[in-house]
Amino acid sequence: MSALAEAIIAAFDSNAEITWATAGMDQAIARFDVINARVEVTFTVTGPKEWRVGFDVTSHTSVPESIRILSGVFQAVHEFLEIRQPERLVFAAKAESMGQIYETYLAKKDTALRELNYRAIPPTKASPFVEFTIVKTAPSVWRD
Repeated sequence: MSALAEAIIAAFDSNAEITWATAGMDQAIARFDVINARVEVTFTVTGPKEWRVGFDVTSHTSVPESIRILSGVFQAVHEFLEIRQPERLVFAAKAESMGQIYETYLAKKDTALRELNYRAIPPTKASPFVEFTIVKTAPSVWRD
């Protein structure tokens, strides 16, 4: 586990002011700002009750700002899990460092995920990506 991954997870408690939007029933978008950066976290349906999460940042940022951005992304993930309650949520990482951050996040937030009735399953390698998946362990109350 890298020092960067540990630092990001340690700073996880985000209080970003998130604005939510939808693009139909198949996409939800969380937006927030960190200093001079606009962040969009996109949740997209990829199959029955399965979603993929990704994020985009509109400007280059420093390491402290990057930590705040990732903390906001994880805050959006938590809010999405609470509301939409997908059966599966997949994070994909091409860069090894991003994969370490996802893996560290999932390990550190195991208790919080379990409280939301989720658990992480072992990562899957689909070259050039590594996918990190959390699955719902109890029925969802979300209705389309």
